[in-house]
Amino acid sequence: MKEGYEAGAIDFKPLLVKVKAKKADLVYMISYIMDASLLMRQSKELNLNPKLFVGGAAGFTLPEFKKNAGKASNYVYSATLWTPSVPYPGAQAYYDKFVEIYNEPTEYHGAEAYSAMYVIADTLKRAKSLTRKDVRNALAKTNLITAFGPVKFISYDKKTNQNKLPTFLVQWIDGKLETVWPKKVATKDFIYPTPKWSKR
Repeated sequence: MKEGYEAGAIDFKPLLVKVKAKKADLVYMISYIMDASLLMRQSKELNLNPKLFVGGAAGFTLPEFKKNAGKASNYVYSATLWTPSVPYPGAQAYYDKFVEIYNEPTEYHGAEAYSAMYVIADTLKRAKSLTRKDVRNALAKTNLITAFGPVKFISYDKKTNQNKLPTFLVQWIDGKLETVWPKKVATKDFIYPTPKWSKR
C-alpha cells in the first residue's frame, strides 16, 4: 500500500492499523523528525512487526529521532550522506571536536556546513579576483576532499554543477546510529530481520 498523511498529524494509529493488517515484510516511511519519532512510537504501541523498518528523509538519522522515539528507534534503517565513520580525512575529528565543544552529537547537516567553509576558502584562494566571474570559474574547478566527502562539480543527465556523493546505509543499534553498508566502512553488521518488539 502507499498512503500519505496530513502534515502535523498527531495520531498515526488508523494508518498504522491498516499497515499492520497487510502483514508487510517492509514498512518504508518518508517523514521528518517529529513525524518519524511518532510513527515509530505508535508502531511499537500497536506491535507492528515487519521484518524491516526503513525511514526516508533526514528525520530518521538525526540525534533527535533517537531522543524522541526512544527504544522504538532501535533497528530502524535509513540512508545518509555522512556519518563520523565515513572514510574521509577529518570526518571523525570534526565529530569529536563538535561533541567536545557542544556536548551533543552532530549529524550530516553540520558536517556539510563545516566542509562548505573549506570549499569557500579553497575557491577564494584560487580565484584570480573576487569578481563573480572569477569566483565562479574557481568554484567550477574545485577538486577537494573534505570531511564531508569529495567535492567536484560535474554535469550529467541534464543537471549541471552537481557534486555526486555516495550514500551510506545506517541502522540504529542499541541507541547508536551505525553504518552498516557498504561493508568496507561499516561500524556494525546490519541486523535483519528486525527483532520483535518484545525482544528489543
